[in-house]
Formats: sequence, C-alpha cells, structure tokens
Amino acid sequence: ALRDPFFFRTSGARTMPKKKGSRSAKSSSTPGKAKLSMLAQIVSSYKPEKIGNTYVKETLEELEKQIKYQEKPLNDLIKIQSSLDKKRYQALDSKEVKNRGAAFSAWLLKHAPKSHLNEKFAFKWGGLAEGSGVVALKPLKKHEKFIQIPRSVMLTSTQASQSAVGKVLMKDETFGTMPNLMLAVHVMFESLNPNSKHRAYLDVLPRIFSLPLFFSAEDLKNLKGSPTYYDALKIQKQTLRQYVMTTKLLDTRVMTALKLPQFTFRDFRWAVGVVMTRQNRIPSKTDPNKHVLALIPGWDFCNFRDGELTTQFNPEEGVDASESFTMHDVKEGNQIFIYYGNRPNSKLFLFSGFVADDHKSDFVEVLFSNQQADPDLAKIRRILLINRRLKEVAQPFRIYNDGKASKACMTWVRLCSCNKEEASIALKAKTPLIEKLTERNEKDANILLVKNLEKALKGYDTSIEDDKKLLQDENITPNMGLAIRLRLREKIALVQCLERSKKVSAGSESESKTPSS
Repeated sequence: ALRDPFFFRTSGARTMPKKKGSRSAKSSSTPGKAKLSMLAQIVSSYKPEKIGNTYVKETLEELEKQIKYQEKPLNDLIKIQSSLDKKRYQALDSKEVKNRGAAFSAWLLKHAPKSHLNEKFAFKWGGLAEGSGVVALKPLKKHEKFIQIPRSVMLTSTQASQSAVGKVLMKDETFGTMPNLMLAVHVMFESLNPNSKHRAYLDVLPRIFSLPLFFSAEDLKNLKGSPTYYDALKIQKQTLRQYVMTTKLLDTRVMTALKLPQFTFRDFRWAVGVVMTRQNRIPSKTDPNKHVLALIPGWDFCNFRDGELTTQFNPEEGVDASESFTMHDVKEGNQIFIYYGNRPNSKLFLFSGFVADDHKSDFVEVLFSNQQADPDLAKIRRILLINRRLKEVAQPFRIYNDGKASKACMTWVRLCSCNKEEASIALKAKTPLIEKLTERNEKDANILLVKNLEKALKGYDTSIEDDKKLLQDENITPNMGLAIRLRLREKIALVQCLERSKKVSAGSESESKTPSS
C-alpha cells in the first residue's frame, strides 16, 4: 500500500466534464445559488484550445488570470455558505481533540482487534512537530510489524462507486474514469452522515490542510519561479471545476431522491484534501491484478521520514490487510515513521502539504530548451534525440538535491551540442544514455546546461539569501513558510549544478557520475 498523491490528471488528459447542453448550473444543494451560477459560468469559460482530440496545455499566464478571476466570487460563496458549514470548520479545543482521539482508538480496537493498537503503538493527538502521529508503546526492532489494518475498516473507491451517490455519478464520463474524485465525494457525504460507520475516523481527520489547494492567491505567489507553481494553480482550478460539476450532477431532483445532506465548497475541498493526502492503492478484492484506492484508518497518521518502503498489502485469507513494518529500531515513546515512496519535495508539498529538508530522493524538474543554428546538424541531432525518445525543445529534466543533473539530462545536452564527428560516435552507440563523447563536446554541453540553469534561476523573484532571511521572519504565515522552503531547496540544487557545470565548461573539472533518470 503506497501513498498515491496524484489527484488531477496529467499527461495531456483532462478532468473537465464533457459539455452537455442539457445540464443546468442550477442546484439547491447549497446556499448562494447566484454565486454558484457565476462560478459555473467562469468555469465554463475556461476552455483550453483543442487540436484534434488533444487539449493544448494552458500557459502559466492563463492559469494565473483564471485563479485571480475566480478568487473573489469563490470567497464570496464560501462566506455565504459559512451559515451552513461554520461549525464544521471551527477550531477544536484540546479536550475535544482528546475525546475524539479516544473515540477513534475505541472504534479501531473494536473493528480491527489485530491492529496492534495499545500493544505496540498508540496515537498521540498533539504535541508533535507534525501535530498528530503514531508512537511506540514498547521497544520495536527494525522491520518488526507494528500495525495491521484490515480492508474491512477502509474507505475505498469501490465502496464509493457502489453507493447510491456513486451509481449516479458513475454515469458521468469524468467520474467514471477518476476513482479519486469518486472517493472524495463519498468521503464528503460520509462526513456529513452522523450515522456513518466511519464517523469516529472522520472526526479525527484534520479540517484544514497545509496543501496548495487551500492556499490564498497571495500565498501562491510565493511559488513564482518554481516548477511547482503551475501545478498548484492547476489543482485549484480543477478542484473548483470538479465542485461545480458535482453540484450539476447532484441537482435538486437527485439530492431529494437520495435524501442527501446539503454540502458546501469547503466540504468538497476538504474531502479532496483528505483523499489527496491519504489515498493509497491496494489490490482489488475481486481481481488482485487490479487496484482500488483506499483510505487506511490509523496507518494514515504515521508521519514521513526518509528511509525504505516498509508497507505492503497482505491478501492472504484471514488477513486481507495493509501491514507496515518499522524502518529501524524504535525506542518506547518515540514516534514511528514511514517512508511515503520515491517522491521529490514538489510532490510531497503538492499532495501531502509538507517539505522535507533532508530528503535523499529530492529533485527539481527544469524545462530545457535549445535553439539550433546549423540546419544540417540540427537534422542529425534530431534523429539522435528521437532515437532516445527525447524532445528537441521543451524537455523537462531532473536536477538532484546534490546538484547533479540526471544522466538523461546530460545525454540531451551532449547530443544537442555534438558536431558531425561526435554525432557519428553517438549514432553507433547502442545505449540510450550517452556518456562523455569528447572534451570539446563536454564543454559545449555544460555551456548549454549553464544557459538553461541560469534561465530557470532568473524565474525566481528572490535569491537563496533572501529566502533564508524570510524564513527568519516571525510574521510569515505557515503557508508562506512552506512555499519559501520549497523554492529554497530548488534553488540550492540549481545553484550547485550551475557551479559544477561552469567548472566543467571552463575545463577545470570532469563531470562525475550522475543518476540515470
């Protein structure tokens, strides 16, 4: 069971619903019909250009305009709807947090008696740097199983699609192909149901997340220059679109027929945040070769540390549960951490709401480009790149946190810098990755690398020194602090790579081994 952060579609697909003239924006599911209607019109106006069956990727400038345009009416809608959801988003006092935590522990003991709760671990509801977490009740050895959560207590996308609401939503093209969105709507209605089987679990989940999804437009500006900025804007845009779409599908007739409670944008966004930060893939009960999305109560309170993947799903009869093992020895009273998988800080930030300062798997993805002057050489280089499934222009590459460019990146700059003799050598190479061709090529390749790195660094409004000073400012908000820490880690990696490349291009240093991806 691995955390799966991707909530919105990538690789050219779209999350917007297929336009159908018969649908109306009218919905009585929430207060603020006029504002909701206005937002529906705004969302409808966001139509990216389509070439054939493919939608053209929106520019950053277009996304910025869209987020700015929708901000005021959306905030107005939230304010109007607060008459309905205000109590749900009020801060809880420590006593209520403790009571809810105790109720959840009792619930988990009842429904998952083999979870090892109160035997090997317990929950701590506050007082930790991360807020809540899981702590050891006795010394645990490395790779010792400390938690086991059965499928029977999980919230899954299968349950969501088979529910009364799910059967209605599954008729829609978007919901039918987005189990994470289906699960989010299911979680939302479960949270609004006082008699939900998962009431105790849902009551201990955070009501606000430190995700870019919840950032204000002012907070988002702190990401300018970061490759993550585009995705953060995209998530906000897509979430509003999905909310509007949901209100259309669950119109007055459906809401009344299914006896569904009223829901607000904050309810919908909260559920998206829950699924975004907690969804995991587990084998399907009916077909082990397929996977379903699941929320795993209890296990999902384990916080992140760099390490190794120690979580698995055990499908054996009588078990059918997610199991997690310690990454190292854990002393009694210490927190038990797990590793979320090989994800850079950008993904942890976007989909989990934190930035890890000491993260061995971290990298920043930079968009590289190159202008070819010689048409004859350009043709040869193009063939070399295509043979390795690389693009001639607008190619993203990873720069790792130690300042090294990936081998794919170095292959690209070498091929984009080769002359006819070097191209001949590359054409004979049987490997997809190209190592050093000649001294001349290595220098030119690093000159091209420097140009792209300098361009990437110019996109940021601040320097490394500026960011370090800002992080010392007590007046910055937690969201601003997260964004600044992310862009700081990115810039440190880019500057380290820039300095190394300048030395190589000057002939004072040879390029060392780099990661392959």
